Amino acid sequence: MSEKRRDSKNRILRSGESQRKDGRYAYKYIDTTGKPQFVYSWKLEATDSTPQGKRDGLSLREKEKQIRRDIEDAIIPRGGEMTVLDLVKKYLSQKTGVRHNTEANHNFVLNIIKKGDFGRQRIDRVKLPDAKCWLIKLP
Repeated sequence: MSEKRRDSKNRILRSGESQRKDGRYAYKYIDTTGKPQFVYSWKLEATDSTPQGKRDGLSLREKEKQIRRDIEDAIIPRGGEMTVLDLVKKYLSQKTGVRHNTEANHNFVLNIIKKGDFGRQRIDRVKLPDAKCWLIKLP
């Protein structure tokens, strides 16, 4: 009979969970691109206290729940290396049956995005202030 893995507080660890020597918990999973990913936390459960001097955050099991939800919803982690230009193209490709003037305006915006540095930024690294600055600079 196999023995169940336990942490330093004698709690049973689930599949993919482990505890490192420094006391931090780790969760290993395979993302939607097929690559192994790791998530770390100082707390296993939400009720655990964070060690003194360590940054407080979500517990490992809360992070696992978010990851499972994202995988079920087919959300690509960290934007999947997608740029702003790629995202706009994807959005506009779904807009079918629009009038000629609307399509011309879409192409105009695409050309502006292609010319600037903003269109080459990865979507996971774009912050709201960056987008606002880009909109203000539009001609």
